[in-house]
Amino acid sequence: MRKDQRSYYRIDVIMPCSYRILSLEQAIETALPSTPDAKYIEEYFMENLSQLDAQINEVISHINQKSSLLASALTAMNSKINFLLQTIDEKQLSRAIPQRLVNLSGGGIAIDVEEDVKITDKVDLLIKPLQNESPILVRCDVVSVTPLADGSEGSTIALSYQSLSEDDRRKLVYFIQAKEIEFAQKNRNKEQHNK
Repeated sequence: MRKDQRSYYRIDVIMPCSYRILSLEQAIETALPSTPDAKYIEEYFMENLSQLDAQINEVISHINQKSSLLASALTAMNSKINFLLQTIDEKQLSRAIPQRLVNLSGGGIAIDVEEDVKITDKVDLLIKPLQNESPILVRCDVVSVTPLADGSEGSTIALSYQSLSEDDRRKLVYFIQAKEIEFAQKNRNKEQHNK
């Protein structure tokens, strides 16, 4: 067995995971920094919220034509949400990363997505395997796109990390090994309980 083979063990686990799908052209235009800080990560993944905010403001202006009272209430709620978002620090931001089931290894990850994904697309992935460590932001190549087994909309995409830093790879391998130990202990306890 090769020494590094163990880091490529795959494990199904629920963990904080967010993603952005980019066309090849978008990926070329927006290179990820080699060491993204918390501010960069926040701005990069909050960009979707800014677009959503613009849509909300547009809808409120249409509502204002029919009911200024309702529009005022919605504007106040939107301002409150924006204020709360501005007070989020890095630890809170990390907690805001949605939990999802992933198939994880030291070399790649597989996730279910609803969007259409092409094999030429790139995926920027934000994952947080270790609770007390900073999240990992990495660009990934799409290895395969498979329709969901249950026939619902979407697909499972298998991704390989483009250039994962040694520190980030260490976090992943440590997390995977800790989960392996946890699963082995659960199985052992089950077997002893069934005796």
